[in-house]
Amino acid sequence: MSVRNSIRFALVAFWVSGALLLAQNAGTPRFEDYAVKEIFTGTPAAPILATAEQRTYRTRIRNGVATLSDVWIGSYKNPIKAKGPNFAGHYFVIRWGCGSQCVMMATVDAETGKVYEPPLAGKNALWVPLDNLSDMETDLRPDSSLLVLRNACRDFKDRRTCGSYYFNWKDYHFDLVKFVMVDPLKELVH
Repeated sequence: MSVRNSIRFALVAFWVSGALLLAQNAGTPRFEDYAVKEIFTGTPAAPILATAEQRTYRTRIRNGVATLSDVWIGSYKNPIKAKGPNFAGHYFVIRWGCGSQCVMMATVDAETGKVYEPPLAGKNALWVPLDNLSDMETDLRPDSSLLVLRNACRDFKDRRTCGSYYFNWKDYHFDLVKFVMVDPLKELVH
């Protein structure tokens, strides 16, 4: 293949991947698109620790509700200390580290005390599958039911499952709204 054809091929490949990413990023969910009407201001219920995993992290979960320890508004990278429930009106999303490049998370209903697993975690698990090969981040707001996991992986063996996941909290579970795959060209640069 001639140099000229190689350059043309590279330009076409770059253009196609860029066009795919633009299409994929179009209509990215926004927090205001998932606004909640009421914010809980009462005394929160004590967490109900129903699984072995929840009981293992009982101190983190209880302190999150009682003292707002590990309860932030906004992104994990730029947290703002919460003054009450930090997610979807009446939920505490409690996030804590579990070693190098590891994040754990529990969602607690301030009204009932029920504890829920994070999205993408296994059944009865609190570990969040964020990609430690990238700039991992979670993002949420008290007045929105949208939760974003940036640089998460459903399956670490398949890089096509890594990217930004947008979830809507609805009917007591996280519904996937949109997935935006990691830019493969960007990964090659790093």
